[in-house]
Amino acid sequence: MKKLVCAFAATAALSLSVSAYNPPVQGENLFYLSHPESLTGGISTAGGGILSVTPASTAINPALGALEKRISLDLGYTMMFDSVGPDKYGQAFETGIIVPTDWANFSAEIEGVFVPFANMHLENNINLKTSASKQILDNLYVGIGIFGGGFWGSGGDWMLAANIGAIYNFGDIAFLKNLRIGASLNNIGKLYNNADVIGINSSALNGWPSFPTFLTIRAGAAAELVRLENFALGLSLDVTTPLFQNIIFDTGVQIEIAHFLRINSSWHFNARETYRGRSSWLPTVGIVCKFNIGTNFLKKDDWSRSEVCPSVAWKNVDGDINLISAGAVVRLGELDTSGPVIEME
Repeated sequence: MKKLVCAFAATAALSLSVSAYNPPVQGENLFYLSHPESLTGGISTAGGGILSVTPASTAINPALGALEKRISLDLGYTMMFDSVGPDKYGQAFETGIIVPTDWANFSAEIEGVFVPFANMHLENNINLKTSASKQILDNLYVGIGIFGGGFWGSGGDWMLAANIGAIYNFGDIAFLKNLRIGASLNNIGKLYNNADVIGINSSALNGWPSFPTFLTIRAGAAAELVRLENFALGLSLDVTTPLFQNIIFDTGVQIEIAHFLRINSSWHFNARETYRGRSSWLPTVGIVCKFNIGTNFLKKDDWSRSEVCPSVAWKNVDGDINLISAGAVVRLGELDTSGPVIEME
């Protein structure tokens, strides 16, 4: 009898916690709305099918910063439109940097999100994210991130939390090229849980749970399926479990043509948002271009040639809400793809 009572109590507690799960629409993606490559990259913990690391992507997995070999800067801006609600416009912006050093790679990003929509009630918040990452073995990369922010508009709140993550690169295995797996434990700390926002259950948060959700586990894999001289096709697959109260799938497809044009598309399935009828079945679409430019105004020889990658993206949310994002990534210097040259006299 005692075991039966304990089992019933555990089941009731689990049911209560699940019913309490009530982040706002896109609340789990709060940090991924402000840059086009985050919108369309499949929210990949392993860096996407065709590897692309930006300062914004270190919020997904802080270990991603260790894969960048050059100083990288990014800037992104997203316009949001609600076709049916009383508030028609929202926006988000971000800017960040990754700085590789001999000891570790460091990144920092500042992001602002301003969304008054009743069906995507993220309101106003400014968030600052930092991370440190390092390659500790030939194929293993680890990272830790710390972030904080302030919320206002519907009540006031703050957050201070951390992420940890790792990536392992298997290289080429059979038909899979540059195969990587990644995992991260995100949102360890105090999140936005006292904000007076409308969640996916069409009710206020009431103090629990937080958004993004406390102790969110992400895991995924990415690889190139086709790699030719002027064509590449990559795929990423990710699974996210926010405190085991929801399950989210992210898939990303990238096509690169002539080392110049990359087409990104991703599909996001949030089980709880879908169950509540608060999700879109449409995939995201984005384009990234790559330009190599000479930077004569930079006196440092290593930066005499750099890479600029402008991008645009579109995402549909909850049927009536559309996001249009534009941004760019600048990588200073030319990537060294050749091995060392040893001369003997």
